[in-house]
Amino acid sequence: MKRKTSFNHHLLGALGAAAVLALAACGGGGSSTPAPSTGGGTATIQSVSGTITGFGSVIIDGQRFDDSSASVTIDTDPTAPSAGTLSDLRLGMLVDGKLADVVVHAALFGPVGTLDVAASSFTLYGQTVKTVATGATPTVFEGVQDLAGLAAGDVVEVHGTVDAGKAITATRVERKPKAELDKGVRIGGVITMLDTNAKTFRFNEMTIDYHAATVLPDGTALADGQLVVAVGDTPPGVTGFHAKALKIVKPGEGTGLGIGGRITVFGSLADFTVSGVRVDATEATIEGGSAADLGAGVVVAADGTVTDGVLKARKLRILKTPADVLASLKGQVTDWVSASSFKLRGTTVDASAATVVGGTLADLGAGAWVIASGHVQGDVLKAERLEFIDLPAAQPVKLLGEVRDYSAEAKTFRFVGATVRLGEAVEFVGGSAANLANGRRVAVTGTPGADGVVVASRVEFLGELAPQLSVVGGRAFDVADGTFSLPGIGVRFDANTVFDGGSAADLVNGQSVLAKGRFDPTIHALRATWIEIVKAEANAPRVAGPIGDFVSVSDFRVGGQKVDASQASFADGEAASLANGAVVEAVGSLREVAGARVLVATKLRFLVK
Repeated sequence: MKRKTSFNHHLLGALGAAAVLALAACGGGGSSTPAPSTGGGTATIQSVSGTITGFGSVIIDGQRFDDSSASVTIDTDPTAPSAGTLSDLRLGMLVDGKLADVVVHAALFGPVGTLDVAASSFTLYGQTVKTVATGATPTVFEGVQDLAGLAAGDVVEVHGTVDAGKAITATRVERKPKAELDKGVRIGGVITMLDTNAKTFRFNEMTIDYHAATVLPDGTALADGQLVVAVGDTPPGVTGFHAKALKIVKPGEGTGLGIGGRITVFGSLADFTVSGVRVDATEATIEGGSAADLGAGVVVAADGTVTDGVLKARKLRILKTPADVLASLKGQVTDWVSASSFKLRGTTVDASAATVVGGTLADLGAGAWVIASGHVQGDVLKAERLEFIDLPAAQPVKLLGEVRDYSAEAKTFRFVGATVRLGEAVEFVGGSAANLANGRRVAVTGTPGADGVVVASRVEFLGELAPQLSVVGGRAFDVADGTFSLPGIGVRFDANTVFDGGSAADLVNGQSVLAKGRFDPTIHALRATWIEIVKAEANAPRVAGPIGDFVSVSDFRVGGQKVDASQASFADGEAASLANGAVVEAVGSLREVAGARVLVATKLRFLVK
């Protein structure tokens, strides 16, 4: 039986895209798998707050949490959150709450005011936003290469934490189309000059009027010094900002809490603040440094129990470099273009300079299962280490790549990091076993055994020089006539490119797109044959990527999200073509089924079969 392990969630320190993830476990007698235990005691982490530094499952400040049964909620308006999927989670998002439901928040949403590239900062509605390129949690950018790519008036969503000077240090900056300003305004900061009679307070120089606002969590009293996110329908005017909702940071009393982020106020080891939560680490085991290393701006992660509103830490980790927080992705290679441009769990990876374990860069290709570890640059993971891992047992797979270490006698070869053994009745297409040789490009369909060896049932010989069909996606930037960029790759289009959901006129900086085509190495760009414009108003839950854990048309996963396509209409393929490795896009609605949130697809499009 499956039982949810409930973790109470609060808006702890995440004035950012906070994702609150749920753990659910299977086992006899209804037992459940707890979150990682805290150091120095037997209590388990019941609530978590920190920065997403990896996936497969979700990694929060270097600690891995299972997300196989997680549900996601988009908290654009805290009074009316909408359902989302695991694919909505991104590197740099702040995570807080109970590991049962993922709630995505943001510190700021609106147009860039002044921009100071030299100072690595900009303003948004008068709030200063600082970006960082070094340290444990450098700023992740999406829809723009880096800070220099922004301009005054660009609409951005900012995720981050408030520092001692009441500026927001961004963990993530995402440029979006200007049309999304219609979604409302979101401003985060520290309460000062609270006037409970007039129902106003200040964010730095801005007056916030909350007389008509819903205050969350219910029953929470406002106070100077609190971290809060204010949401409204219209931008601030000469009289300030009129909020319709306030979301306040408040840790749960008596809960086991893991929290990470920058120290905003430091008094002593017994009294410092991490993203709105007071911490007492006098009894903590300190890792990665000593008490002398602590101070305002230092990135830390602490585990312990909340008592009288203070986190009594049992373990305190000082995070100085990206390696300390395990910037890591684990999963199946998708959106394959080259070793310098592919995706894991929806995140672009450049492994061209990585140390490779268990294979070589030549083994990389669509369908390979790997762990990539390194550092984040922009919104690309620059892998310093790439490890090939065994494919999931007993799940049929389709792999594309080059034959290596072929043995005709043993009927085996190495392939995208795995060992392949020819089965007793292999179907050969475009050749025969006699044509197998090192360097030949083939597509293999088979099933991995418990030993990780793939028993091939079908081998298709591919053209030696034909570039592989690829699908790439993300927020477009550097949009120009006939070209735009996505993380790690350029995209070209022309009059023959088919547009879906819009036209070439809808291509603007920050626009979400999917593009399908073939990579042209002479221009290091994808020549798109098809482009989908994913508009903000078409906000039905959707996922895109390779199918995994395929059981039936009503039971498979895409990017970790469980999907039921039994009621879907199909495009560019049919239900019989559903299988592990097929790249699809599914759009529909989210429903709770047997304790898990399932995307019930109304439309399913095959991107690559």
